[in-house]
Amino acid sequence: MLTGDRAIPQLLYETVSRGKREWEQTFDAVPDMIFITDTNHTILRANRAVAKRFGLRPEEVPGRKCHELFHSLQSPPPSCPHLELMQEGEAPAREIEEKRFSAFFDISVSPLHNEAGEVTACVHVARDITERKKAEEYRLALEQQLQQAQKLESLGVLTGGIAHDFNNILMIILGHCLLAKDDPDAQSVQNHLNQIEVAGHRAADLCRQMLTYAGKSPLVQSRIDMLLLVNEIVKMLQPAFRKNVCFQYQLGSDVPEVTGDEGKLQQIVMNLVVNAVEAIGDGQGTVKVGLGKATVLPGEEPADFFGNSIAAGAYACLEVTDTGCGMDEQTQKRIFEPFFTTKFTGRGLGMSAMIGIIRSHHGALQLNSQPGAGTTFRIYFPVAAAADGADAAAQGSDTQTTPHEETSLHGTVLLVDDEDELRSIGAGLLAAMGFTVITASNGREALEVYQRRQSEIDLVLMDLTMPEMDGIETYHELRRHDLALPVLFCSGYGNKDISPSIHHDAHAAFVPKPYKAEQLREWVVRLVHQ
Repeated sequence: MLTGDRAIPQLLYETVSRGKREWEQTFDAVPDMIFITDTNHTILRANRAVAKRFGLRPEEVPGRKCHELFHSLQSPPPSCPHLELMQEGEAPAREIEEKRFSAFFDISVSPLHNEAGEVTACVHVARDITERKKAEEYRLALEQQLQQAQKLESLGVLTGGIAHDFNNILMIILGHCLLAKDDPDAQSVQNHLNQIEVAGHRAADLCRQMLTYAGKSPLVQSRIDMLLLVNEIVKMLQPAFRKNVCFQYQLGSDVPEVTGDEGKLQQIVMNLVVNAVEAIGDGQGTVKVGLGKATVLPGEEPADFFGNSIAAGAYACLEVTDTGCGMDEQTQKRIFEPFFTTKFTGRGLGMSAMIGIIRSHHGALQLNSQPGAGTTFRIYFPVAAAADGADAAAQGSDTQTTPHEETSLHGTVLLVDDEDELRSIGAGLLAAMGFTVITASNGREALEVYQRRQSEIDLVLMDLTMPEMDGIETYHELRRHDLALPVLFCSGYGNKDISPSIHHDAHAAFVPKPYKAEQLREWVVRLVHQ
């Protein structure tokens, strides 16, 4: 037994030896691959996990280059974290795919320094994350399958709702056509034609709504009297509702005008009123429609439904309240999701489209609802700026009579459309205005006609989507011949595709299908007589 001064070194030796054995046991027990390299990529030491991965004995690993062992390369790859550590002083952990093993690894590299602070070696830790990656890929695949299933379900809801609405419209149109055929009275026939026209506009509105959802609908700005708009919508809708719903109105007489797209603002009013009535269901209830002025003062900006501050300024405020079933918090969070609906049938797109319209008009929405206690929607529309010459010009398309309508029309129009019936109708409308009409069924034919009769043609009225050569290609070819030739595009898809091409072209414009005779006349006159 050692005593005195001789016992202390022996104790230190045993402690160090025990610590070394424990470190080596821990080093080899770690399942991650750990190896130490010098600054030239030579492996100085590696744990058992490294040897096991490569089918080697532990003593066979030191002395090999890490890039030769791991990557079967003669030199380090550009993405080598060891290189980055030596050049930059640090190397963040990174994920790599090693195709040799059909595996993914999470690699980290840490420096070892000498007493002078110089890097003398690097510690590499490589963790096999293949199973985790497979689990992530499987989860993503499941999510994609779920999203696809949701899309298919949404598409079914959408298709059913549109088919329902279009079938109703077609029934109206076809029904009035049958009645008009068997009715000898001219006045009755005229009434049937009027109803067919109304139904046609309903179908056009439905198509515009779908284009809004698809992000292809043009925004037509004008100054709008909200009081007149709300009155007309409610007056049109009220007779169609059941008698169990009582309407109350609080419409201010001094509501300022707003600037926006009249058709889209009509859509908001219709959605809110229809939803309010449907929330009441078969029981007795009340729908209150309010319209007035609202002023948001600086520093007192209230929050909208989504938590955003409503900017200071003057607003026309529309409020629709019902005494219906109300909504819980979870339903309120979902009602603006595309395709979400609380109805058994329907498109489920009205509310998501509505919030998009409000945002595009720089407005705001507030919502207050409790289950069994009804719902209140409050919509803020910024007040229009003071009228000036530009505003007056913008309003020109909404007036019944414009200076253009007094102009005597003449000239030749090249009408380009691949639909025979549309060419026939368009030619009839243009001829009734006084124009001579030349037709072509696609862009290529239109160019051939233009090359033969260029001196005669005063305007090109052209569809966007056509076989052989579409409207955009044809437009660019025409511009190579004449930079000032008036070109009026028309399409049922909206102006999103053509806008970038004609945005700075004063001699080109767009009118959406289906267009009214007044709209067509106005744009033709603007382009021909500008």
